[in-house]
Amino acid sequence: MFRLNGPQIHPIGIDIGHDSVKMLQLEVREQSLVVHATAQRMLDASGPASTQPSPAELISPQAAQAITELLSDGNFAGRAAVASLPRHIVHVKNLRLPPMPAAEVAAVVQFEARGIFPFDTDEAKVDFLIAGEVRQGTDVRQEVIVLAARCADVDRFVEQLHRTGLVVDSLDVEPCSLYRTIDRFVRRREDEQEVHVLVDVGSRGTQVLIGKGREISFFKAIEMGGADFNLDVSRKLGIRPDEARALRRRFWTHAETDETVRQAVLDATRSAMENLTHEICLCLRYHSVTFRGQRAVKVRVSGGEGGEAQLLAKLYSALAIPVEPCRPLYNLDCSVMRGVDRRDPAGEWTVALGLALKRTAGKFAALDGTPRAATPPSPRSQAAVPASAASPDEAIAAPVATEAVNA
Repeated sequence: MFRLNGPQIHPIGIDIGHDSVKMLQLEVREQSLVVHATAQRMLDASGPASTQPSPAELISPQAAQAITELLSDGNFAGRAAVASLPRHIVHVKNLRLPPMPAAEVAAVVQFEARGIFPFDTDEAKVDFLIAGEVRQGTDVRQEVIVLAARCADVDRFVEQLHRTGLVVDSLDVEPCSLYRTIDRFVRRREDEQEVHVLVDVGSRGTQVLIGKGREISFFKAIEMGGADFNLDVSRKLGIRPDEARALRRRFWTHAETDETVRQAVLDATRSAMENLTHEICLCLRYHSVTFRGQRAVKVRVSGGEGGEAQLLAKLYSALAIPVEPCRPLYNLDCSVMRGVDRRDPAGEWTVALGLALKRTAGKFAALDGTPRAATPPSPRSQAAVPASAASPDEAIAAPVATEAVNA
């Protein structure tokens, strides 16, 4: 798969979501990143967000069949893949440790982990991220994010992936894969001081990531996502959740022009979006208090709901800092992708791209030679209006025309 001369093709990044399967493979060609192949399949994911797959089915039969068919029908090179562990088998806890040499942190985390997880960590995979220094009263502590998954669950997941025809090259967790799409743009010294906020709003849940430079300092999963919005619309309008989802997508692309229906959709989703906005605001408030002096200047929203203008507007109104859709495919050659898949901002590809980036190394040149400081704004943000000029349901996030990092 890896050649000394010519393009280098990397393992497939596979995002197994609740409502879709997405696969993306990258190649490095003359110091530029090129999308080698992509494929996606929508799944039947109707039902409330609280529904979880059974422990025996970490990959649903529907998703497994989709992976097998996409591998057969696609133009992927090889079967090696990087996948993220299912969210519900990854347990996350925070520790505050006294300052100590980096070489000692791993042993201390392994010891402390025995008392914070509801299972025997000797039979689990335990890893950690050093979030940074925090103040606890008059003392200085190291904040550490600890992640653990039972070995039995990991083995079961790998076995089910193998049945689809994939060969597991590496496993990851979603927070790391998501943040990798930002990390690839951190090059200059000033970039390393910038605080990044990425909010990934998927079908069954939302993940809030905050980091400084290349390091993640905060992560939280919120059990609320697009399925909740679709369910609210289906109840108000008396339609099925899948029809509600299709209706909401038509408003995004301006294919639906009925203002009465549009207002009904806005009214139906307002409460859930306000609740989600409140939870996200609490995350940013906790981060600003815990990591003093670190203030975010912008929020990026990714995932299948990353293009929801009503949610962007509510976040902008509540946070009073720019909020914009994440553009994970920026600076990639996406010519092999279908037009509908690469339509800006394409935030639903963030996880798959982050996984596909795992085996890449180094920095990659801009395809057109454009300096990063002169990055053009997203076409979607050209119509942005300030919150003071419109109601929360009408305003969308104010764009940043020139930015050091555009992920």
